[in-house]
Amino acid sequence: METSPPIYEIRIAGHLSLQWMEWFEGLTITLEEDGNTLLTGPIADQAALHGLLKKVRDLGLSLLSVNRVHPLNPTNQPHKEKRMNASNKLIEVQDRKVTLSTLWVFVMFCIAYADLIGFIEPGTLENIINGNVGFELTPAIILIFSLFQAIPIAMIVITRLFRREVNRGLNVAAAVLTLLYVLGGGNWESVSYPVFATLEVVAMLGIIWLAWTWRNDAA
Repeated sequence: METSPPIYEIRIAGHLSLQWMEWFEGLTITLEEDGNTLLTGPIADQAALHGLLKKVRDLGLSLLSVNRVHPLNPTNQPHKEKRMNASNKLIEVQDRKVTLSTLWVFVMFCIAYADLIGFIEPGTLENIINGNVGFELTPAIILIFSLFQAIPIAMIVITRLFRREVNRGLNVAAAVLTLLYVLGGGNWESVSYPVFATLEVVAMLGIIWLAWTWRNDAA
């Protein structure tokens, strides 16, 4: 009589990233509320188990426990009362990052085109060349403007790379700074600037709302 392979539960510290999920194909991956990841599934023999543990080691993950469980009663430890499907959870995280990053791309283009179209308005370039912008254009002022302009560009990448804990604060802070720059650093007497500024403000309010309401269980 053929027997089924034993069921194992392997718990690792931290939530497994989407990019590593394919390394554990065939196992059920559960992101637990306590911040750990549980791998559950049948493992043919000890050689297969050691191979799986080697993958955990090669990925630099911290192994917390390895348990053989009854096939009809897996995952019966008290701290597993509530779980979210791993795939759905990781997709939610990626969707939030993509949305935030896309909004920063939108803001970047609005800022760039506000400047480009502003330059073609009669007298604008001439005033800039002659230094008639209402204040002295020193190297320090130009550097400050450059840093503010660079915020949306940097956030496009930063939003994709960092976890929620970092992403949430960075997006709120960057959006507030850019919002102040747009409201206080533009030419509101221009025909085109209010159009682009309105779009930028709406986008940055959206960024602040998405970052502020990013749930902890979607980290």
